[in-house]
Order: sequence, then C-alpha cells, then structure tokens
Amino acid sequence: MDAQVKAQAQVAEMDSVLVHQSQHLRWYHVEDANSPVLDRLAEEFGFHELEIEDCRHQRHTAKLEEYDNHIFVIANSLHFVPETCGVWFGEVAFFVGPDFLVTVHQGPTRSVETVLPRVKSVTKLQRSDRVLHGVLDAMVDRYLPVLDSISDRIEQVEDRIHESPTPKTLEEIFSLKRGLVEFRRVVSAMREMLHAVTRQRPPYFRADMAAYWRDLYDHVIRGLSAIESFRELLASVLDVYLTATANRTNEIVKVLTIYATIALPLVVITGYFGMNFEHLPLQESPYGVMVVHVLMLGLMIGLLMYFRKRHWL
Repeated sequence: MDAQVKAQAQVAEMDSVLVHQSQHLRWYHVEDANSPVLDRLAEEFGFHELEIEDCRHQRHTAKLEEYDNHIFVIANSLHFVPETCGVWFGEVAFFVGPDFLVTVHQGPTRSVETVLPRVKSVTKLQRSDRVLHGVLDAMVDRYLPVLDSISDRIEQVEDRIHESPTPKTLEEIFSLKRGLVEFRRVVSAMREMLHAVTRQRPPYFRADMAAYWRDLYDHVIRGLSAIESFRELLASVLDVYLTATANRTNEIVKVLTIYATIALPLVVITGYFGMNFEHLPLQESPYGVMVVHVLMLGLMIGLLMYFRKRHWL
C-alpha cells in the first residue's frame, strides 16, 4: 500500500510540471533544478546523470550532446545590468526526445512563458523540435535589445567624455568592454550549438524546419557582428578618453607654466632687493619702492601681452 501511495505521489509530482500534453508532445517544465521531480523525469526517460548534474550546477555556455533516445541542449539568455554596465547570462536546459520535451530553468523564464500559449493554441507547433526552435528564437530575439542598451550606454559615455572625462567614465568603459567579451563568449557558443542542431537527424532536425533554423542562425551571426562593431567603437571611445585626458593635463600644465613664468622675474626682483647688503640701487631714493613696483607690474603686463601674441593664452 505504501508503494502504491508513493507511486501516486511521484505521478502527481510529474503531472505538476507537465505544462502541455497532446498526441505528439509531452512538455515538462521544471523551475527548480534541485527538485526531486527532475530525478523522476530522469528515471522515466533515461537521462544521463551528467545531464542532471549540468542542470543543477549552472553557469554553462551553450552546447549540444547526443544520446540514444534524446539530445541534450543548453542555451543561454543574456541580460544587461545598467548599474554596473555588465552582462550576465542565464541558461535553459532542454531534453529533446521524439515525442517529449523537458525544459529546466532556475525560476520562471520569459522564453517559455512566451512560447507556451502559442504551442497550446497551434497544433502544428506541437512537436519537440518546433518547441525547441520557438524557445531558442525567443531567447535570441532578446539579444538585440541588450545590444541596443549597450549601444545607448556607449553613446552616453562618449558624450560625458566630450564634456568632462572622469575616472568613473574610464571605469564604465572597461566594464562595457568586459561585458562585450562575456557577450561574445556566450553568443559564439550559441552559434556553435545551433550549427550542431542543423547536423542532427530527424526528429530533432526536419527538412520543413531548415529555413527557420537558418534564420535563427543568421540572427546570432548578426549579434556577433554587432558585438565586434561595438568593441571597435569602445576602443575608439577609450582613445578619445585618453586624448581628452592628455589635452586636459596639457592645459593645466600650460596654465601653471604661464603662472610660474610670470612669477619668476618677480621672485628675482624681490630676491635681489631683499639681499642683506648695506648699499643697493634705489635704496636711498624716496621713489625706490614705487619704481620697483612699476617695474614688476610692467614685466607682468609685458609677459601677458607676449603670451597673448603667441596665442598661448
């Protein structure tokens, strides 16, 4: 009796993650990779223990592995963090069989929530390969908005550099560069994974889906091209920052040099007349102080006029 109750409980657990069932497809979606229900599904469909380990120990880039009765796919979603100018990625695992699909994601995922209503309402979409394509397409479609956010941030950084370059701006530039490196690493893995999908046999890759997979592959390639463009743009922005900083430093040094040059003859004059000797020029003259002041003022005005004539001011 206990065994029967346990079996019923296991069936109830599996039914709790069954998001769609039709004649040609059973789709299970697990939102807790550490849940025992994933072990139940592994026993039911014969998943390898390494696949389950990959689901529970995340931070994998995209890949595809082939097994006897299914293929195992990991795909990555990307998100831009405006506060840190960084990019972080999530992952969705797929167990794709001839008539079943198991998706695993830690917590809710917009990609599955977007595709699931369409699968329930359109009969021709109720195939494991079509659902796989639909979820991947929803994930890849969000790459371009992330790139748009990065592009907007690069423009803002460039504007701030022209106004006033600061160390914080330099920090943002390096954060964006690190984010683009991470972006490129993830998208490159997605490209290789999609290329591997197109080499699969039916039912994982069918001729009627070839055009859709090529279109998805092209989206990823466009994303990679945009990443390379932004990396070159960031390199140019960094050069502009360094040039602006150097120019600003040169301006400061020039102003200080002018002040020092103006002060130099004044220091010489005051030092000369400040010597501890009994007899100095103009020492006995009642106009001595006035003459020295006029001389110092004349030297200052003369130097300023000379600098202005040479366009140094």
